[in-house]
Amino acid sequence: MTERTTVGTKEKIVTAAINLFSDRGYSKVSVRDIATAVGIKPASLYSHFTSKEEILHSLYDYFFENQNKVRPNVLELVRLVETLPPFEVLQKVDFRYSSEIQENMDRIAIIGFMEWKTDKKSEEFVKKGLLDLTDDLMRPPLERMVELKKIEPLDIDAFIYLVSNLTFSAALRHCSPHPLLADKWALTWRLAFSLIRPIP
Repeated sequence: MTERTTVGTKEKIVTAAINLFSDRGYSKVSVRDIATAVGIKPASLYSHFTSKEEILHSLYDYFFENQNKVRPNVLELVRLVETLPPFEVLQKVDFRYSSEIQENMDRIAIIGFMEWKTDKKSEEFVKKGLLDLTDDLMRPPLERMVELKKIEPLDIDAFIYLVSNLTFSAALRHCSPHPLLADKWALTWRLAFSLIRPIP
């Protein structure tokens, strides 16, 4: 008798891997653990993924696919500098994922940071999907604001570093028993942006 799989088995494998890798660490999770969490045999899992490493890398594909759906267009942000107050432009950098996937996205970010020293693809994911993202979205509009004398000059590198750390801390909190509520995140974001001084 052969084991039947449903249409959503691959998605269930991804979800189980996200939870297990972020809770235990990639090296402490086996293919059997993932299969058990999904309710299938390990052999069935291999009909969807060739290895545990391929599952890990598919999480990053999932992340980028969802990130690309909601990330703002940086050229549009730079254009908005001409007409909107600085804070309104920068608020648009604070893009959100739907509540259905927010925890998965946060957990994948945590997995990437846990694995970046041992896996080249994880290192690339952290750089491109997390660290460079803040720089890619914030630097051009901030530089344009300074150029147009809409804000006082500031250390853009330090500011971007601060925002990157805040964002990662929020991801960690979201996956903890004490998640950061949306209104508290908005206050944190506003406090960070109070460092940018508009020129009247």
